[in-house]
Amino acid sequence: MKKILQFTLIFISILSFSQGQEIIKERGNLSNPKGNIYKSLEVIDQREDKKIGEMPFGDNKEMKEIVFPTTINNFLSQWYTDSNHKGGKHEMVLVLKSLKTTLGETVGKETEADVDFSAQTFLKEADNYRFLYKKDTVYSFKSKNISDVVVKNIPVIIAMFMKKTYTMKPVENSVNLDALTDYDSYVKNNSEAYKNEQLKDGIYLNHTSFFNQTPEQGNYILEKNSRGEVVRAIKDENGKKDKISANEMFIYVENGKAYKKTYSGFLDLNKNEKGFYLISNRGFILPVRNSAVFLSVGGSSGGMYGGIAVGLVSVFERGFRQNKMKKDEKTEIYIDPLTGEYDFSNE
Repeated sequence: MKKILQFTLIFISILSFSQGQEIIKERGNLSNPKGNIYKSLEVIDQREDKKIGEMPFGDNKEMKEIVFPTTINNFLSQWYTDSNHKGGKHEMVLVLKSLKTTLGETVGKETEADVDFSAQTFLKEADNYRFLYKKDTVYSFKSKNISDVVVKNIPVIIAMFMKKTYTMKPVENSVNLDALTDYDSYVKNNSEAYKNEQLKDGIYLNHTSFFNQTPEQGNYILEKNSRGEVVRAIKDENGKKDKISANEMFIYVENGKAYKKTYSGFLDLNKNEKGFYLISNRGFILPVRNSAVFLSVGGSSGGMYGGIAVGLVSVFERGFRQNKMKKDEKTEIYIDPLTGEYDFSNE
């Protein structure tokens, strides 16, 4: 009788504990469609706040804490293993910097919410790590059932991040485990573009060549139109001409001054103690997109995820909902040295 009572009390305590939580579940898979080269996935949780957030669920709008069924490392490692039965020879390490939900305003019957997501991935070889990919952004949702939409799409956001990682080649330079504590700072401290006051003149086709200060070889001459805008660069050597169009350029440097290719043309690229930045806004540097985007993250084609339509019709990264973004205030927009992408984390 005593054992039965103890079991009952334990069961009740577990039940009451779980009732205050909303469990994140797997959606689809994390399989690598091009063939798996990673035998395992390990998660290093560097979040300052381990709590994801609380949101109202059900008709009674009961506040529940959004949680993984186990540790984030166990959850993602097992999900990865289940999705990739044929293990490769390398290990992948995911460094989680942030995963936080925030409930926004309610307008009419729809409520807004954000998911702040920041993570980096590395290929691990023995005790060395080579950078693969980084994502640092805020996903915004708007729905009548906002809490359900958010909790269902957290694994989708992670899956999209993993799918992108699979397409990336690791950088050549490797680092030790200590560098993963703040890999961004490590890259800046070891970047030629950050260390040197003077930039090398030339054409840079990607962020890696720019931050390493290795422009395209040869004497390229910039050609400009009547408005003074660069349209191409031409190299004439040994009777052979090589042309690089403006659209192929990531950055060009002329007389020590850098110019970054954007949606609206080349803009001045400035530098301060934080890094390299533009004075602009999303409207000038990115093409305007529809406020609702449909994302496919694997499993099958045609906007499906594991045979189920992903509930991301209502998700859009912050700023996509602005149809007149060029009227927004211009601010400092930094170039991420790890990916070459624009850093909007200060918005």
